[in-house]
Amino acid sequence: MGHRLLITLLVWIGLHTARGQEFVQHHVPNDSISPGEPFVRVLPGGGIWMAWLSWDTRVNPWGSHLHVRQFDPSGLLLASNDLLFPSMAPSLWLEGAAVLPDGGLALVGRFAWKALLVRMDANAQLATAKLYSNGTSEWFGDVAAVADDRLLLVGSCSVGTERWPWILRADMDGAVQAAWSDRFIGLGGNHQKVRNTADGGTLVLGQHIAGNAFSAMHVLKMDSLGQVEWGRLVTGPKLWPKEALQRPDGGWELMAGQQVQDSITHGAPVLFRLAADGTVGPNTRLWAAPVASTYQVANSMCRTPDGSLLVCAGVNALFGSAMITVDSSGVVAPWARLVPDSALLLRVNALPLDDGDLVLYGARYASTVDTYSPLLARWDTAGAFPCGSGSAPVLTDSIVHGLSTMMEHLALSPVVEDITSQIVPDTITWTVTDPCGISTEVHEPPTVATGLRVFPNPAADRVQVEGLAGVDELLLLDAQGALVHRWNAPLPQVIELGAVREGLYLLRAAEGAAVRSARLVVVR
Repeated sequence: MGHRLLITLLVWIGLHTARGQEFVQHHVPNDSISPGEPFVRVLPGGGIWMAWLSWDTRVNPWGSHLHVRQFDPSGLLLASNDLLFPSMAPSLWLEGAAVLPDGGLALVGRFAWKALLVRMDANAQLATAKLYSNGTSEWFGDVAAVADDRLLLVGSCSVGTERWPWILRADMDGAVQAAWSDRFIGLGGNHQKVRNTADGGTLVLGQHIAGNAFSAMHVLKMDSLGQVEWGRLVTGPKLWPKEALQRPDGGWELMAGQQVQDSITHGAPVLFRLAADGTVGPNTRLWAAPVASTYQVANSMCRTPDGSLLVCAGVNALFGSAMITVDSSGVVAPWARLVPDSALLLRVNALPLDDGDLVLYGARYASTVDTYSPLLARWDTAGAFPCGSGSAPVLTDSIVHGLSTMMEHLALSPVVEDITSQIVPDTITWTVTDPCGISTEVHEPPTVATGLRVFPNPAADRVQVEGLAGVDELLLLDAQGALVHRWNAPLPQVIELGAVREGLYLLRAAEGAAVRSARLVVVR
């Protein structure tokens, strides 16, 4: 990117320095835009990816911004990118994310009535952005990196007047290798989650629709080729899947949300135990700090290093959260950690780190300006909870459900549109504060986070390059990764393209061990 993002990072060095620093980072924009709740994923080694959206409806009701950050385990910024999407309706929306084998990040969702895939490289630079359509309205709910450097994308597509769950297998650049729908006969709906399995396959979770309401959820086990090994449709009442974690015995712990009143925000998390062959075992519904309105919502579920499950759930109309522990044998702790609507988060989500710490994330509400903004924290569970917490009693019961296994397999042929060249650097900058007042150090982002900027883009005869300070070598690669041209220092700020064919290219600059990259489209 051609501008430098001045981001203040506040890091608290805790007592357990051998285990890493605890931090709380609240990302506040420099303008009156409306940010969304972040997507957070943990890299091997404890690094953290964070991505979120924002919308500036004052200028354009369909203006969409994507913000991506990568941090080391102590909260120090390693790479960043802020991108502005073309003005299309409806706006950009994210639904899922996955860490890629090369350390990059895949993001999926919907944009302009089409399913969207965005891939960022390991330095937070945009690698590709593509739209997929099969009819008039599509979206992706999740993505997983599978064998042979492929992606598995799941979501919902339109077929005539019906909504079908669909699955796409693609390469890392988004080129479709196969597309199909595995659905329960006669039922429409969507796939919402996909998780890798220990045997190289995947587990797909989704939801089915009856009329204008959701009525059931499904679980599909697929092998490494995408063939269904078994499928289970859990027929209500009014369930939607949230997370699935595989057990050492090959079975699964599945968390769903269950609606108990007319409003979708009235319900509770339900935990199902599935055997490796898909046999559905007993279930447990969790109620933390029950209130008269029965407001409960399933947020997230993760497994801590000791084998326990940590379930995060909203518990009241003010979006306070409860963190409920379930041990490895399925016994629910009688008390939950209650996180009130406070300076920390509205809805708490948690991800585990190998050393026992937890990454906490979600949206923080600022009542003074009536806006939400993304927040990221790291908690050493041996110490005090960031911003304080209390306790709440946990009650349990179970639900009655039915099962169905009748499925059909139908091939699809989606249309793919590349919009990479239409996504440009954004001008929104962000300040990072600590609402809990526990941090002391200030850091600026490394220069590698500035990336490269090329303009015009698309280009015909020549292109100007910014961000070459300190760069030792500049490469021009074609869409297949083959070297087209190499420049050594001193590097040109204007590149002549007369001998370069039309197509998509990657400019890659090396500064020691650091790499910056930028996409370039050549047209005639």
